[in-house]
Amino acid sequence: MCEFNVYVENNGQREKIAKGVIKAKLKDGVVTLMDSAGKLTKVENASIMTVDTLMQELVLKTSR
Repeated sequence: MCEFNVYVENNGQREKIAKGVIKAKLKDGVVTLMDSAGKLTKVENASIMTVDTLMQELVLKTSR
């Protein structure tokens, strides 16, 4: 199973916000992440920029 590290990128800076993420869902500007333990993390006003399975990274961008 592929587990992702998730980053939020703003102004060229990346901040790691979650690890071990197995599912990401975008609905109404909110990205909901679920890790392998079932923990949910919600990121508001976000969009998915990059999904990279080789690097196991998911990069989000927020409109903060």
